Order: sequence, then structure tokens, then C-alpha cells
Amino acid sequence: MLDYQIVEKAPFTIIGVRRKFNSETSYQEVPKFWDEWLAQGEDHPIMGTFGACLDMEGNDFDYWIADLYFPWEEVPEGCETRVIPASAWAQFPCTMETLQDTNTKIWSEWLPALQGYSLAGEYNMEVYLPSEDGSGDMSVYIWVPIKKD
Repeated sequence: MLDYQIVEKAPFTIIGVRRKFNSETSYQEVPKFWDEWLAQGEDHPIMGTFGACLDMEGNDFDYWIADLYFPWEEVPEGCETRVIPASAWAQFPCTMETLQDTNTKIWSEWLPALQGYSLAGEYNMEVYLPSEDGSGDMSVYIWVPIKKD
């Protein structure tokens, strides 16, 4: 059984870089995208608070390495912005090591068995936050937009 909580979120805007992926190879290819991004060191304008899977068409989707965008900030070259609509979100805690397994279980087990709610959009977010306890460990979540039936 997956641990999760449902949280209401106002709309928010992300800023980041994106690349198109296919769901058949994304578990191998998305980590390579992150490795390329992180290899740039501290010189990139996006830190990577979010890994956003957007614009799903069949097996293809855009994956964004993104942060929150604030309208008074300039959009750096090579970056784009995107508004994420207000929604209830099922938030699943996980770790970097269990991220892909948790994601698979969300779509193959949790969502088909979900009662009283349904998927609210063809997107989801990975969220990477500094630890709240100051340990240096990262808090990792998968957010899935849902709506009451």
C-alpha cells in the first residue's frame, strides 16, 4: 500500500528546460537528462526543484527540469515557463532510490484502485526539496493531480 496525502494547491508557474521522451525508455533516458543538467555545475539558472511530466500524447511526453517561476524574474535563455493549474494533488513520499518503483506502483496499482477520485490531468510532478530536519537528505515526492468524482 502506497503512503500518500491529498493536498489542494493553487495554480503555480514553473520555469525550466524540457526534452521530449517516450514512456517506453524514460526510466533510462530521464536520469541521463538529469546527469547532463547536473554536470553543468552551479552555472545553470535552474536548480531542479521539479521533474515535470507534461503534454502526454500517447507514449510521448515533455519532461521538464524546473523550479518555481516568479513573474518579476527574467526568463534565462533556453528556459521556458508553464502554468500548472490549481488542483488537488495526491502526494507520494519516496526516495531517489524508490522513485521509479513508486511511480510504477502509482500508475499500475494505486490509480486503477482509486475510489472517489480520478486523474485530473495528463501530467505529474516529481518534487525535490531540501530536508526539513536539516540532515542534508532530500525530501522526494511524486505529485499526481486528482479530482473528486
